[in-house]
Amino acid sequence: MINQEELETIKQIIIEFFERISYVVEPEIQLTNKEGEDVLDVNIKTTEAQNLIGKQGLVLADIQLLLRKVIKKKIDKEFFLSLDVDGYKKNKEDYLRDIAENIADEVSRTGREKELPFTSSFDRRVVHMELARRTDVYTESQGEGEERKVIVKPKN
Repeated sequence: MINQEELETIKQIIIEFFERISYVVEPEIQLTNKEGEDVLDVNIKTTEAQNLIGKQGLVLADIQLLLRKVIKKKIDKEFFLSLDVDGYKKNKEDYLRDIAENIADEVSRTGREKELPFTSSFDRRVVHMELARRTDVYTESQGEGEERKVIVKPKN
């Protein structure tokens, strides 16, 4: 379990990490424990969010991977890191959930399957998780690589 002292160390690591690439950031860190695993939710406040997010969040995903490795090396503990910049990922999740629900309602009403063009694993995961609780539709992913899509189908 990550303690308060380690949380302060992590905050400093994050600040220094971004300073080295010439960004001034203000990290907000929330520590939770899910199923025995520490989860660090880090939201970075910055004036240059778009540069850190990149196209479709790809830069953010790469930074998250690197930052997790740097922190793990310093504190030597297992944890899951979820990095966000100015609430980008949270807003995107909310948007994806809304789309998923709207499409699911349409599929349930019409009885016809519908394809969602989300190609990132993050996007597909959000849609699958959002619709998993529904009893009138189900989801599956089809295709490979960049062509992978989510299909919402009615349950008959």
